[in-house]
This record gives sequence, C-alpha cells and structure tokens, in this order.
Amino acid sequence: MRRIDLTGKTFGKLEVIRLSEERHKTGSRLWECKCHACGNTTYVLGYALLHGKYKSCGCIQPVKRAHGIKRHIDADCIDGTRKSALRMKPHRDSLSGIKGVTWVESRRKWKAYIGFRGKNITLGYFEKKEDAIAARHRAEELYHKPYLEGDKSDATGRDKKMDRG
Repeated sequence: MRRIDLTGKTFGKLEVIRLSEERHKTGSRLWECKCHACGNTTYVLGYALLHGKYKSCGCIQPVKRAHGIKRHIDADCIDGTRKSALRMKPHRDSLSGIKGVTWVESRRKWKAYIGFRGKNITLGYFEKKEDAIAARHRAEELYHKPYLEGDKSDATGRDKKMDRG
C-alpha cells in the first residue's frame, strides 16, 4: 500500500510539516502538523486529515463550543430555565413513561422531581406511581407552565415561596 505524501498540505488550520516517527496505537505513523490557530504542534493520522476529522489541534473546539452554548442559552433560557428542556419527552428507558418520575430501587418507591432554574427539586417519594405522577404534574403547573406560556412572572413569584434549594 502506497502512502500519499501530505507534506505541505493544509487541512483546516493544520499544515502538514512531515511524516514523523511517532506512531498511533494501531502502529500507523503519524503526520506532524502545525496548527495555525495557536502555533502548537500535533500528530495526526493521515486518514483523519484526508477525511476532515481534524481541522485544528483542538484549540478551536472550546471556543466554538462556548459560542454555541452561549447562543443556545441566550435564545432558549429564561432565568436559568431552558424552555426546550421543559418540552422534552421522557427518556426511552423510563419505567414510568413520565419525565421526572423514576423508580428508586434502594427505597422501593417512586421518586418525583422537577428541574427549574438550574436546580433539581425533589418533590417526594411515593408508594404508588400514580401519586408520583400527580406530584410531577402539579409541579409542572407551578414551575413550567408560566414559562411555556411566555409569562414567567407567576412562576417567579411562586418559586420564591416553594424553592427548597
């Protein structure tokens, strides 16, 4: 199998300097690259460069991630509560089929909880699943409904009275 010479080629912010003696865990030789975003040297598989798996040494990723998170939070978040999270369906492995209601084997009870303003609020432990579901639905009315309807003033006022955290 012939190796393609990548010397001098640029992939994103990575410029290939030379084929190094460094080896990947598979035994393949790695290409020495200089990152033009930060100046660091990194070693990358030729396959990964050719298929766009690497575009920098990794220095750009935290910046892009932080920008994406900020943009998402600005558009979706009110007082630390993500509106999109309020509409999410329960996890597919959920035993109760209801978001915020889970079976706690160690207690042999159903736990009801709700997330609000970045905190997880435990609503209680229940013998019957129906009671836990009812507690969750009451909490959704109290905490989430005002946010979903666009008027957060009701949830803000009630939250101050009922917030345990």
